[in-house]
Amino acid sequence: MFISRNWLQSYFATELPPTEDIAETLMMHAFELEGIDHQDTDSVIDIDVLPNRAHDCLSHAGVAREYAALTRNELLSDRYHYHDIVTYTEDVPTVILENNDQCYRYVARYISHVTVSPSPDWLGDRLTAIGQRSINNIVDATNYVMFDTGQPIHAFDADKVVGDIIVRNAEDGEQMITLTGEEIILTPNDLVIADNEGVLALAGVKGGRKAEVDEHTTNIILEVANFNPLTTRQTARRVKLHTDSSKRFENAISSELAPHAMEYVSMLISDVAHTDGTTISGVSDTYPVAEPPRTITLSLGHIQRLLGIQISTRDVTDIFERLGYQHHEQDDVFEVHVPFERLDLTIPEDVIEEIGRIYGYHNIDTQDVGGYTFTPRIHPQVYLQNTIKNMLVERGFCDVMTYSFTKKGEVMVKNPIASDKAGLRKNLHTGLQDALELNSRNQDFFGGDRTQLFEIGRVYTKDGEANMCSIAVMNAGTSANKKYGIEREQLETLVVDIGNHVGTQIDAEYHGNTLTFPLDTIHIDPKSYENIFDMKSYEETATFHSISPYPFVTRDISFWAPQGITDDIAYGYITATDTSHLVKVFLFDQFEKEGRVSYAFSLVFQSPEQTLTDVDVDSDMQNIQRTLEYNGCEIR
Repeated sequence: MFISRNWLQSYFATELPPTEDIAETLMMHAFELEGIDHQDTDSVIDIDVLPNRAHDCLSHAGVAREYAALTRNELLSDRYHYHDIVTYTEDVPTVILENNDQCYRYVARYISHVTVSPSPDWLGDRLTAIGQRSINNIVDATNYVMFDTGQPIHAFDADKVVGDIIVRNAEDGEQMITLTGEEIILTPNDLVIADNEGVLALAGVKGGRKAEVDEHTTNIILEVANFNPLTTRQTARRVKLHTDSSKRFENAISSELAPHAMEYVSMLISDVAHTDGTTISGVSDTYPVAEPPRTITLSLGHIQRLLGIQISTRDVTDIFERLGYQHHEQDDVFEVHVPFERLDLTIPEDVIEEIGRIYGYHNIDTQDVGGYTFTPRIHPQVYLQNTIKNMLVERGFCDVMTYSFTKKGEVMVKNPIASDKAGLRKNLHTGLQDALELNSRNQDFFGGDRTQLFEIGRVYTKDGEANMCSIAVMNAGTSANKKYGIEREQLETLVVDIGNHVGTQIDAEYHGNTLTFPLDTIHIDPKSYENIFDMKSYEETATFHSISPYPFVTRDISFWAPQGITDDIAYGYITATDTSHLVKVFLFDQFEKEGRVSYAFSLVFQSPEQTLTDVDVDSDMQNIQRTLEYNGCEIR
């Protein structure tokens, strides 16, 4: 969530501290900080709002409430005002709500005789600061109130709406064109806002072209609604339209927010789009099942036990007042009336977490958890798995982790994350074979003359879960076959070696270049965890970086080196050369003859930005040759 400092300042009469101080306060008590963007006339704080706080804090109002509670600042309550020249009418839009399982509340109102024009500078600047495009004063007003309160709002051109506003499910195959030009084919699972002629908007996701507000609009209908989080998300995913509106509905908001947002957006439009004849109608509020108020009861003793501090009744009361929670206390028992926007507060522990957060976890002293007796035991399966891992790593194998999800399986997933991940894997070798093929295609990039992989993980069948080990080998050419033996021979030898190492015979199944065997049936007497987790296939100083998506190019270079030039020195000559695209160097051959040594290196070239041409690589090769020749080497 991007938070504009100027926007946040509008909630407070007193001047806010520097942006860095605001960000640190929020980070210490509420949100993770993603960064700060200092602009010409504003600063924007990027905070990570997790799903449990998305109900109220995907908004400047929510963050302002947080900051006010943390700093004891007083919030301004009169930030919106109706324009002086406004006429009120009793006329209201007619709304027909056909599905209250997908639409919890629908609030609508007419505003007539408005003028559509560019937004005033302050409004456009605030939206631009947080990365939004200014469109016109009507649309900008609806977007502003959404980012201000967290409530999505939509405006229809009232003269383009035929008949009633109907909230219904789409007909199978029904079509709409969105405001940004996407043509969407709808299904009966999609909720739409329609009139008597057709679809006006995809509920909670995107408005349609049919009733678009443009420069000719003079009368509008405002929609402030609350839609089902699950079905909104399903529709947004299906049509591949993830909007700021759908994001807020997907995370759920309170239906009680709707009338407040309606008043705010009405006030703002009356201010930025009024004419001498502007009229504002009454409100049509369709609310089939009202949200019940929530009350949570908790005791001071429970608070103290859970937080591990001797906090006083006065301190707890002070925190509730800072958070704006209405409450009643009697005999150290608190009855807290939960604010409607805080959908995350449902049990006493939620409220206690709020108390600890405002109190400051960093203010809670560390305590020694003593007075217990516990004798740790060595887990045989953990010991066995790491024993096998260490043995394989020592022999040059790489530990991989493949997907547990597959397209089909004996065990299916209730809510799959994708259509090709609807089941759980019933074996390891299928995924390992895919990894083997992928890595073997990049063998030149990694060096060596064979690919060696293994995976230890769980498989899922109708009989239950099981721990398995799968090992794969692929030689790179006939020379590797002569050097190591064919893959099946290597795997058979490896199975015997593993069995000798763990002290039992291994019953393995072979699938092409892979073997698999169960771990749960192997019983081993664990000795000690000492050094069992120390083996690594990488150096401690190694750092991670992504591989370029562009193809690599390999070249070989062979040369005679003068007496005393070792392979390490020759390697240093090559890597010290000023080259633009050299990423890896491997020695693959050397021999001595007549007092000289011949070295042959494989060189890998790659760019993170583009596909290399022969000209790019030839330039680097020429530089390397010149460096070697300068140091007395003779190119073969």
